Amino acid sequence: MSFLSFARRLSFYLPKRTKRRITWRAYALLVLPATGYGLGYWQVQRRRWKLDLMDQLDRTIAATPVPLPSTAEASTDLPEYSPVTVRGCFDHSRELLIGPRPLITDFIKPGGYGSEWCLPQMHRPKSLPHEASSEPPPPFGYFVVTPFFLEGRPGTSILVNRGWVPDYNRDPVSRKQGQIKGIVELSGFIRYPEKPLIFAMKPPLLECEDTEHQVPHIQFSCRHIDKMARTFGTLPLLIDANYESTVADGPIGGQTRVQLRNEHASYILTWVSLGVAGTVLWINYFLL
Repeated sequence: MSFLSFARRLSFYLPKRTKRRITWRAYALLVLPATGYGLGYWQVQRRRWKLDLMDQLDRTIAATPVPLPSTAEASTDLPEYSPVTVRGCFDHSRELLIGPRPLITDFIKPGGYGSEWCLPQMHRPKSLPHEASSEPPPPFGYFVVTPFFLEGRPGTSILVNRGWVPDYNRDPVSRKQGQIKGIVELSGFIRYPEKPLIFAMKPPLLECEDTEHQVPHIQFSCRHIDKMARTFGTLPLLIDANYESTVADGPIGGQTRVQLRNEHASYILTWVSLGVAGTVLWINYFLL
């Protein structure tokens, strides 16, 4: 005799208890496990959507960079992470900072500029500044964002995140050789605004040593592109310059990282487990 048959025979001797429990209220309790199954199925759909989105982003980032569209509307309507090329010149007299931020080392090539920050302290070259050679790599620095005037479009400028600098290189005086002059062509990725912090403070002003040729740095805690564009009178368009745009003594480019959380598998397991647990408890309580 199976356990289920034994339980049903035993329940025969408790007819009043069984009849009292199997009511519309008892069936209404099935809404709870049904909700768990429904949310589990919804997470399955969400996981498929997230995987498709990740594949789409991988294809977008790997695509060949194309010239920035000639109209402002088309430029600002490009999807995020679209690879583009721009040609023009920087206005180094007006820089702003985003940070503090950690250095993203995903695109730094072995032996390339900035690779010393990827090495453990014991293996780092002695030619680095004292602050860099005597201490571990600084966990935080700043992204340097500079207005970029587009060639062939008089008066039209965008924002370019040139890359990361450690705190002691924030002032342009400490990286004069890296302030590119003249017409340059660079590639990068379109970036969208970040969600601002709930309790974000007013961006502070950081004075620079060369006050005659350099306006004070405005420090933003996130990519507040609209506010940054209004500050400098540029299009509300920000490009992360790629690592190949990096020059010696300048910011380290390639500060783009695609971060999409995909925890839907754990959510599926959680909701389905709750649905199964609710079903088992209902059967055990009302049928057995």
